[in-house]
Amino acid sequence: MIDVREVSATIADTTATSDAVELALGQLMGLIFPASMTGTTMTFTMCQTLGGTYVGVKDVGGAADYSVTVTSSKYVPLDPRIFAGCKYVKLVSGSSETGAKVITCVIRPVM
Repeated sequence: MIDVREVSATIADTTATSDAVELALGQLMGLIFPASMTGTTMTFTMCQTLGGTYVGVKDVGGAADYSVTVTSSKYVPLDPRIFAGCKYVKLVSGSSETGAKVITCVIRPVM
């Protein structure tokens, strides 16, 4: 059995960026989206400190921002290589959300 934990990331009403999710000692493996998501894509920013300056997360090779297609009421797996070395991550919706959205982040502990 794979040991995973779930952490909530909240995008506040009329905004596009979530609060920070701490990935210390874990790999971000996937996202579970609520039924009411407005945005259709999700990109990510990261920082090594909670209150620091967040920068865009690029795909492997660094050519483009890493993005996934949002699917309401579904689990979307992520490439864990993308988040290797990231301590804090914020989720960025492709559009401002109407109403607060809680996205479940599935994190696998790394020993």
